[in-house]
Amino acid sequence: MTNQKRGIINATIAYTMWGIYPLYWWLLQSIRPTEILINRMIWSFVTLLIVIISLRRVESLKKTISELIPSQGQLANKRKLTLLIIAATLLSINWFIFTYATVSERILEASLGYYINPILSILIGVIFLKEKLNKYQIIAVLIASTGVLFLTVTYGAFPLLSLLLAITFGCYGLTKKLIQIDPFFSLFLETTLMLPISTFFFTSWLIDGTSTFLQPNVPHILLLIGAGIITTSPLYFFSKAASELPLKTLGFLQYIGPTLQMLVAIFIAGEDFTAERLITFSFIWVACLLFSTSHLLQKNAVMQ
Repeated sequence: MTNQKRGIINATIAYTMWGIYPLYWWLLQSIRPTEILINRMIWSFVTLLIVIISLRRVESLKKTISELIPSQGQLANKRKLTLLIIAATLLSINWFIFTYATVSERILEASLGYYINPILSILIGVIFLKEKLNKYQIIAVLIASTGVLFLTVTYGAFPLLSLLLAITFGCYGLTKKLIQIDPFFSLFLETTLMLPISTFFFTSWLIDGTSTFLQPNVPHILLLIGAGIITTSPLYFFSKAASELPLKTLGFLQYIGPTLQMLVAIFIAGEDFTAERLITFSFIWVACLLFSTSHLLQKNAVMQ
């Protein structure tokens, strides 16, 4: 299987998971978003550590770390370490915004952010990575942009939350392209960088008695612990896809996620599905169809 096909499969798995995961966070509506975020950080680290130990990849991890920070304390690769810190920061912000949107019943606003993000990812790929678009892909981007712009304008308010989601995740995707570390280890190191602040807050809430872990609510405790698996699974597949696909392709595949989120918001969370969203949905999927067949169309045009 080629890297392209493997990347498409990995991206599809990641975005499908992200599309249905609002259902999971929806079950934690009574818990403050900051506590959900801190638990996502801690249990993601624990989950990845268990997997690394289980797969006997500790030595490989040590080797990766030593390439960043050798024993003498000199930084071997400041660029990679800087990118890891940036990735961890962007991921933390993105997690918090998405969690807040979900538990505050603003799933559609979150889905708008992930509708904006693919366009942003494609622009980032073109500007920073010098990726090229053929004329059919350019048309597809323009069609999708029209749909997203229409939804943004008809939303009725400045979509700050949506834009922050799009910007943080778009920039996170760029850092994953640039880091060039094993995707699994990169994700583990990102959660490791989050650990000091997450441990501080987790311990503080235990001490002051406000932690959910001190409440007699076993389902909520189990759901918070399970957040590690829920959080890291799609990120692992996304990290692999990001190393195998150009951002322009990765960006368009991302429409799977917000479309599923929109369906969850409408049919399960009971949010309104307006005519404006139907129009946007139509624009997006026409664009996706054109983008997915763009190489074939370009090939036929050349042959003619």
